[in-house]
Amino acid sequence: MSAHRFLLLLHLTLLSCAPFLTFSQQLSASQRQTLLRLQRILEYPSFLSSWNRYTSFCNLSPTPSLSISCSPTGQVTVLSIVSDGRRSPLSANFSSDSLFTTLSQLSSLTSLSLVSLGIWGPLPSKIKRISSLEALNLSSNYFNGTVPDLQSMAFLQDLDLSGNFLGPQFPSLGKNIATLALKNNTFGGDIPSNLASLHALQKLDLSSNQLSGPIPSFLFSQPFVRYLDLSGNSLKGALPADLTCGKDLNFVDISRNLLLGSLPSCIRSNSSNLVVLNAWNCLSATDSRYQHSDSYCLEKPFAAVLPNFHKKKSSKTSLSLILGIVGGIIGGMLIIGLLLFLFIKKVKPENDGVKTLHKPTNGKFSKQVAARSPADIRHMSLGVIIGTLGLTPYRIFTIEELEEATNGFDESNLLREGPQGQFFKGWLRDGTVAVVRILKLKPKNPSHGLPQFIDVISKLRHRHLVSVLGHCITTEQGNASTPNIVCLVFEHVCNGTLRSHLTEWRKREMLKWPQRIAAVIGVARGVQFLHTVTVPGISGNDLNMENILLDETLTAKITNYNLTVSPESYSNKVGVESLFDVGEETDLGSIQNFENGEKEDIYQLGVILLEVITGKHPGSQREVDALRVQLRKSMNESSGKLMAIADPTIRNTFAYDSLKTAVDISINCVSNFPKERPSIDDVLWNLQYCVQIQDGWASSENLSTQL
Repeated sequence: MSAHRFLLLLHLTLLSCAPFLTFSQQLSASQRQTLLRLQRILEYPSFLSSWNRYTSFCNLSPTPSLSISCSPTGQVTVLSIVSDGRRSPLSANFSSDSLFTTLSQLSSLTSLSLVSLGIWGPLPSKIKRISSLEALNLSSNYFNGTVPDLQSMAFLQDLDLSGNFLGPQFPSLGKNIATLALKNNTFGGDIPSNLASLHALQKLDLSSNQLSGPIPSFLFSQPFVRYLDLSGNSLKGALPADLTCGKDLNFVDISRNLLLGSLPSCIRSNSSNLVVLNAWNCLSATDSRYQHSDSYCLEKPFAAVLPNFHKKKSSKTSLSLILGIVGGIIGGMLIIGLLLFLFIKKVKPENDGVKTLHKPTNGKFSKQVAARSPADIRHMSLGVIIGTLGLTPYRIFTIEELEEATNGFDESNLLREGPQGQFFKGWLRDGTVAVVRILKLKPKNPSHGLPQFIDVISKLRHRHLVSVLGHCITTEQGNASTPNIVCLVFEHVCNGTLRSHLTEWRKREMLKWPQRIAAVIGVARGVQFLHTVTVPGISGNDLNMENILLDETLTAKITNYNLTVSPESYSNKVGVESLFDVGEETDLGSIQNFENGEKEDIYQLGVILLEVITGKHPGSQREVDALRVQLRKSMNESSGKLMAIADPTIRNTFAYDSLKTAVDISINCVSNFPKERPSIDDVLWNLQYCVQIQDGWASSENLSTQL
């Protein structure tokens, strides 16, 4: 009888603890064998060399080269294998058919990225067997031939086949495509009319192909289209004067085509909401210095000087003269074309997919604050989506796991203690180093707020955030009533703060100008994610140099961002009561109106950029204002004065125009008038332009040293 009671008590105990018990994900035997076979087919790249039959694939820490996520049933759902540089083609023994036969065994895949791996051969139709795919990235490989019909892949939203040799036939696609990147291939012919059925389309990149014919008007008016790049083709004709543009359209590049006539009013000029690039066509009413003459874009540019065969007298002389003129014109055009090509390559270098996104507006940056619809949330920008791919799944921890990880919350593992709670360093069972933050619930706080809080923080996972890995809800020792302790588990970043890399001489040498601007871009991408992950977004994130951490790869990660109670808690009031028993100086509970908080984030990002540029720490708003005035004055004087303000450590490592653009961004970000500060999208576009200028300068420097 006692044994029966014991078993009953044990059963009830397990049921009561069920919400807090999780089990380490284990990959099924068949899925494990598939990954090991994939390692062999890809010819054992270095970042897969450690795989063996004992590898715990579902618990591997994600890296820029490799990310794997698994479902609770032991199926691979996310697989991302990305080389850090374009590999040479795989050996003659490689078979793309065998590759996709193997991949089709991973039938639960929702996201697949195989980038820069040297894969060659045709893209087989077996890819359609992975019918659950939502995102597919096969860019920067050596695929060739026709893309199979993908209309049956009903869940596919994001497709990137850039940088291959695919074509000339345009692919057939499912109607849920939101992002389509086909640049740097050999697709030809007219842009197909069935693209009009892609009503979810947000980004379309068809640049650097062999497309011809007119540009269909519907591309500009798709309901959600934001980004349209048709540059570097042979598209011709004139766009209709009554062309209409979608309300979300904010980037158009139609440069380096054969377009004639005037631009329609909706894309005639750059504005606060739209960037338009149109150079090297034959367009009128634009700067003629960056356009060809009309004859360059005509199908038969020399038809006007063909001989008149009705005039038989002196026909041979006339024919010889005309042929000589035509030959001279053709030769001259070839020389001019070659010079223009070299000029464009030098002045406007391509940066592996980074387009010129700079928006000159007389030294001022335009603000872009647009309401986001539910469709915006379903289809975030490509950069935001990429930043969230490949991260380990959010999970619920048991208190026993966290006690084991922290050695019983031993004081030797206590990192800090204060108004924000206690922070313990711990080692999870898979070897991951983590930080456990302990927060105490207020005794009289409504219980319904806690599930909303957990729902929000479970979404805060991004490459440029110190991400939340999971949580545990438990009771305080000696209190057997309702749970009143929340443990948040964060990833641990141990390579110091961004400021330490500017001030500590050992680290200082690691951050030259390219690394510094890359770090700021990382911060901006993290901010962009926070501003879009919920509706309304998360703002008021206390951005400063001490809250930006760098990992071993110098990837910037934001910490101490605003752990808001829930989206429903937002209001026009400055403060919202916190769920937790914390001090006032904390990242919990003090929530601003989103628009005000967004502009404050932009200001703080500008202060970070000022310190990255100058190496000086502006400790007060007065010092920020003084530095802004000094930089603006130096920009209006000589280049030497602006370069002299830069941190001495980065001198001779930057292109002047790259530095000047970054200074321009920072000046506008720290404007005393919030409405004059740019949006986070504006900041990101222009920071990417800094990188493009820098890469072009670095390439020309390398070429000059080789010569």
